[in-house]
Amino acid sequence: MISAIVIEDDPIFRDVLLDMLSKASIDTNLMATCATLRQAKEAIELHNPQLLLLDVELPDGRGMDLLNHYEEFGTFETIFITSYDKYAIDAIKKNAADYIIKPVKLNELNEALSKVKKRLEVYAALLKVDELRTYVDKLKMQRLQDNKIMINTNDGAIFVQVGDVIKLESESNYTILHLENGKKIIASKTLSVFEEMLETLNFSRVHRSFIINLTKIKNIQHEAGNYFAKMLDGSKVEIARRKKKEFFEKIAYHS
Repeated sequence: MISAIVIEDDPIFRDVLLDMLSKASIDTNLMATCATLRQAKEAIELHNPQLLLLDVELPDGRGMDLLNHYEEFGTFETIFITSYDKYAIDAIKKNAADYIIKPVKLNELNEALSKVKKRLEVYAALLKVDELRTYVDKLKMQRLQDNKIMINTNDGAIFVQVGDVIKLESESNYTILHLENGKKIIASKTLSVFEEMLETLNFSRVHRSFIINLTKIKNIQHEAGNYFAKMLDGSKVEIARRKKKEFFEKIAYHS
């Protein structure tokens, strides 16, 4: 059963949606209904739901504003339900599970809930150390990290084997590379440059300040509504909410 909050200011449509949820093929546990962003924030903090069924236009702002507020934290999935299709691209960028145009049909709602259920199942599976290790081992078998990359530092250029890097950390216009041997290298390039360089080599940018090596994850932890990657060097890196789907899919579906 998926715990959910409905955020919809139209009372008639809200009642229709609640009735439709009761008939859906996937069970939901309705935690709250909200008519404004303010009410929604209070309900999210109180209930920590797995799913928001979110209208785009609300009396005190847009649904996108709510997702922006929770951009770096919060674990909920989102299904947009709206009369407007002009925000669909923004919804995709926010990793929404689905985007449904009113009037909602039951088969569309079932399909959207099914997508959410599959995502939640992947997250739950990868919290188990044994299952995570299976995925990580498959990534290692691809042998994408045998090559070396050139790192420009203030002391000149050096070569580093990709597989020796545990994580990369943003530091203003520089990037700190954390290596397996405990050594740190300060590179004179931004994190975005390394993101483009390493995105096909089993690295993932999980936060605006961090890129991690997916093959160096020890376990994934779920604490106080947020996900963290515990790395082999003992450090913990928070997985931003906006990066969560991409991160989990890279492990589960690209291995």
